Amino acid sequence: MSTLYTRRTALTALGMGAATLLASCSSHSSESSSSPSATTASSNASTTPSASATPTPEATTTVEAGPSLKGEVVLGDYSSTGTFEAGTKDHKAQNVPVPLEPAKLRENSVEGLHAFIAYWQATLNYLLLTGEGARFTNIDHTGDYTTVAELFQSMYASDSGWVVGSERPLVFSLTADRPTKDTRTGYYTWATEMTVDTAEGAGVYSKTNDRTQPLADVFKYQGKPVTGQVVAHYQDGTWRMVRRTPGTASPSPVASVSSAASNAASESPTAEAK
Repeated sequence: MSTLYTRRTALTALGMGAATLLASCSSHSSESSSSPSATTASSNASTTPSASATPTPEATTTVEAGPSLKGEVVLGDYSSTGTFEAGTKDHKAQNVPVPLEPAKLRENSVEGLHAFIAYWQATLNYLLLTGEGARFTNIDHTGDYTTVAELFQSMYASDSGWVVGSERPLVFSLTADRPTKDTRTGYYTWATEMTVDTAEGAGVYSKTNDRTQPLADVFKYQGKPVTGQVVAHYQDGTWRMVRRTPGTASPSPVASVSSAASNAASESPTAEAK
């Protein structure tokens, strides 16, 4: 994918990629359960003789005992060289705290998965505020967000725009006390919600147009938490998000951003003079 964006096309692609990022966090499971076909199937199952019913596999999911980890995901450790100052039209965010790897990041436990999600979120926000994506792409082992990372890196590198008025553009919360685990495969699924900073002044400033677009508009955020789920497993000494839970036809709701963002970028012309 070419990263030679003009100021205008880079921000156009950025907006499309950002909207896709938010959309990718919506749960496909909730959509499938409310679709007409799902409703019809459910209705038919309740009225059709049992002899014609399709056998269902025995449930293999379990919830490991332990304290509740439900709630907003917050990384505990950062390093900083000074007091944080949000970006303005005159400058990018300054003294942005650098996320530090939590002690349990690579631990094969529910607490380790929680640490992974917290660090993943923190490095994503660090990317949005600074354009520096190395920490995020190193932890996002699926590579599904690589294109979005490149879009933000390109925007910051070209000095065409940056995030203003926000310290945490995206906030993730876990909506279940503990994740469910598939005992056959070892894959964990954890229900989540994501919100976008809608505070006054929080947005993406375009240096070209000298205007700020609210983060809610950039991410096509409708003002209510976007429900979703994290699907991950432990492999080779680290946690990895996956595209889909084994045995399912639908991709994980946090994994479908890459192709859509790539399309947004490839459809944007790259030869126009600045």
